[in-house]
Amino acid sequence: MNTIIKRTKVRHTILIFLFLATVFNYADRATLSVVAPIMSKELGFDPEAMGLAFSSFGIAYVIMQLPGGWLLDRYGSRLVYGCALIGWSLVTMFQGTIYLYGSPLIVLVILRLLMGAIEAPAFPANSRLSVQWFPNNERGFVTSVYQAAQYYLAGHYHPANDDHSA
Repeated sequence: MNTIIKRTKVRHTILIFLFLATVFNYADRATLSVVAPIMSKELGFDPEAMGLAFSSFGIAYVIMQLPGGWLLDRYGSRLVYGCALIGWSLVTMFQGTIYLYGSPLIVLVILRLLMGAIEAPAFPANSRLSVQWFPNNERGFVTSVYQAAQYYLAGHYHPANDDHSA
């Protein structure tokens, strides 16, 4: 098999990875918005408490953009993105255990801060990988594929109605 065919197969795999990683990225960050009505009712969170939980993600995400980019430059996309994907998925899993703690809101805010920090390198990594693996004439398409993942998710992940009864 010649080098061009091998590189093309690897590039297709990279493109599929970028799409799926972005789907998981947005799925994990969106879980709170899906369960918020039920969670706030069961745990007695008022709108301000939920606002704090939602905002904590964004605050950490913004603050960690530059350090996340530095980590990518220092350690590479494979290591940083791989660790980030595992990390944010574990944080998502642990969000389901907040009811076990005496102060579930504090635990939720800490987990959302962690999620924001850990997810921060994802889009810089997507950009880095698209530049490393795809020629200029393909980057627009590649970018549209991984950007579309977040909107694909919105139509398939969130409930279609506001009835949150069990």
